[in-house]
Amino acid sequence: MLKSKTLMRKLILPGIVFAYGMAGTVQAATLSSGPIYGGPSQTRVVCSVINMGTAPFAFVGNNVIFSSFNGSVPLSFNDCAGSLLPGGICTSQAVAAGNQAYACKVTTNGGTVRATMRANDGNNKVLIEEELR
Repeated sequence: MLKSKTLMRKLILPGIVFAYGMAGTVQAATLSSGPIYGGPSQTRVVCSVINMGTAPFAFVGNNVIFSSFNGSVPLSFNDCAGSLLPGGICTSQAVAAGNQAYACKVTTNGGTVRATMRANDGNNKVLIEEELR
């Protein structure tokens, strides 16, 4: 009986401690697009994020838009800050040069996150769009 109790303490107690510790762990969700290029008529790139879950999630840092030649580019518009309520949509946007490809990265503290990256022309027509993964 003594061996059984000792064995139980060695197996069960660490399992309970591990499970308790995991309950408080938040897994960050990082989504990114591949490079998109809308051609020489592209003037703006837009990274759109939607909360498809039932609870708010928070953004971790800022959304980043990268260009093929300049690394991260300054955002001309960004309402993806703080948290996003269920069903909420926000965008991060940047001015696009006609000779570069662009990509987007979004990091949240979890949740059911969907996002797309697109290039628009001067009339706001979508030239190309890609889902972030």
